[in-house]
Amino acid sequence: MNATKSRVIIGTCSLAILILSLMLDGELIPMLLILGFALIAVITLYKDLPNLSNVSEDNPKVKTLRGVTIFTISYAVVLVVIVILMKKNVIQLTPYQETILLPLIIATLIIGFGNIAPKLPCNRYTGLRLPWTVCDEDSWIVAHRLLGHMALPCGILCFAGVGSIEVSIRISVAMALIWMGVPAVVSYAHFYRKWHPKT
Repeated sequence: MNATKSRVIIGTCSLAILILSLMLDGELIPMLLILGFALIAVITLYKDLPNLSNVSEDNPKVKTLRGVTIFTISYAVVLVVIVILMKKNVIQLTPYQETILLPLIIATLIIGFGNIAPKLPCNRYTGLRLPWTVCDEDSWIVAHRLLGHMALPCGILCFAGVGSIEVSIRISVAMALIWMGVPAVVSYAHFYRKWHPKT
């Protein structure tokens, strides 16, 4: 499959997911459709990663990109299955378990991706894709090294609010924003200094 066709498939699936998410409202059918479109997009990305990321097939970093893609697919499927089982009352959580669920989900994502982030090659599809990180490899490296260094502390701090659902949600979301925000700001500062040197 050529890169243009893959981009069209991924873009169409992303648009469908966006539209369906507006109609979600706890309904099972839109949720399953979202999962289906997400799987199509991620499988397309997985198959055509060398073309889409401009990394040759024999480059060891393709394996890393594919590893992230598999992690993403697995993570999304597990989350959707958990939500469906909760909606069908197959899984029933105690109030304490509810306070642990969101921190666990976010911490797993942060630590899992943070472990892989420093190994990712600069590309437009997988990673912290910001205008300055995708157009400047040095800025990409700065951002993804920071994602790696911050992953474990931020993942652990997600559990600081366990005991109260409201506090747990706030702290978990704050940790996710800090984990992504700090590398974004630091990598932009690096990019700005590199391309706007003092005269």
